[in-house]
Amino acid sequence: KGEVESLNDVELEMHRKWNVSFKKKEAEEEVTDERRAKHLARLEEEEVRRIAQEALRKQEERERLERERNATASNEEGEEMDDRKKYILQVLEEIKGKIPDQCKAAFTSELVQLNLEYSERVKVTVKASFPKGFSPSNKMVHCDVESKSLHEDIVGKLLAGLQQHLEQTFGAGSGNQEGENPIGHIYQYCDKFLGKNHLLTAYEEIQRIKKEILKPPSKVLGLENKQGVIKVRVQVEKYYVDLKVKVFCKNSVDYPDGIIEVGIIETNLTKELEKSFLALTEARIRLHGDAQEVVDASMLEDRPPEKEAKSKMKKKVHPRKVVFQTAASKNTEAEMLQKQEERERERLKKLLEDSNRPKVIEPRIFIIVEFVYKELLKPVVESKCPCCDKKILPSDPKHCAKIPSKMKADRLYCGHFYHHHCLTNYLSNPPFDDECHICGAQISHHKFVDTKQQLEKRWAQKQARQREIEDLEDLFGF
Repeated sequence: KGEVESLNDVELEMHRKWNVSFKKKEAEEEVTDERRAKHLARLEEEEVRRIAQEALRKQEERERLERERNATASNEEGEEMDDRKKYILQVLEEIKGKIPDQCKAAFTSELVQLNLEYSERVKVTVKASFPKGFSPSNKMVHCDVESKSLHEDIVGKLLAGLQQHLEQTFGAGSGNQEGENPIGHIYQYCDKFLGKNHLLTAYEEIQRIKKEILKPPSKVLGLENKQGVIKVRVQVEKYYVDLKVKVFCKNSVDYPDGIIEVGIIETNLTKELEKSFLALTEARIRLHGDAQEVVDASMLEDRPPEKEAKSKMKKKVHPRKVVFQTAASKNTEAEMLQKQEERERERLKKLLEDSNRPKVIEPRIFIIVEFVYKELLKPVVESKCPCCDKKILPSDPKHCAKIPSKMKADRLYCGHFYHHHCLTNYLSNPPFDDECHICGAQISHHKFVDTKQQLEKRWAQKQARQREIEDLEDLFGF
């Protein structure tokens, strides 16, 4: 019994010590949490104080700079300025109101900087400085032109033209300069060069066309910068096409973001080929950035249509058929209409997704000229008909007007040319092959839409008729 009591005392003592240590640990953790919270609060207060001090320091710095600027301005006004500086300030004051404020990045007696921005692709910085000898009798200034968006050749031409213009107006021996303002001349010349030239952003493509495509006798007929028109002649042997490409630039939108229009000014090809070439070229333009069908999101809402959906089935149905139409046929027609509406909704949904997708507009002037030259004019002039092995067009363009209809050229969707008569015989006679002789692609043309079965049936009927005629000839001895 004594031993049991001693064991109980030991257990009680251990339990008491454990409680004491546990409470001590909890107290230490509470102290630690409290210290951590105080530390975080102190850090937050220090950060707020630092931010406030930084803002106050910046405000004081701005006020100091403003005071120094005002003091400098007052000192300059108070000091006696030399004649050169007075005259420069007078020149700047004369033209100050004629230049938009958004263009004037710097307008001081030491430097004049004009930032000219006409669109996202036409941005130019012009700097002008006054030499030591600047005076009413010598108004020549030094200029520099910079641009990150335009081609370096364009910048060089602008700078050279500007310097030449200033030299002619204010250079030695230019005559009376009274009333002329050099800064005004700089702004007017740059504004005329940049603001009314819609082919600036197409410069690289025009140079590439001259270098890679327009080799003699092909040539550039003219460039109308103000109208945004490029006229070129592509020529193969004696056949030529005078092409006109017009760039529409409105509302601060420049090429290639603007719309492109193409036309044929003159050609010695046949009317059929001219019309075909123009349609194919317009289709090629649409592949490289033209607008697609505009879709309204409300067309996809889940609501009953305001008007009955048009069915592709024939609507001319006898009244009795409508009266005695069975329930099964009604259900069938309803299902067909529902499927048709679902297909239309899927089509509109796809178009809406395509229209919401970022549109990629490519530079396409070079593509147009290259397409007309390499894929249209050159093949039709140089190629031979795969069936008869004769040239598609006569060697002399003067004979084009006398070409019989059966020998006129037909261009397949694969890009190869055939004589109309040769292609008709090739498709209409056994073995009724419908593959191109050159590339092996299936022959596809809007003039030849009959299926192979229809051609076989027509050929069989023609053969039967021919046999009947031959039998009659044998019978009557013709």
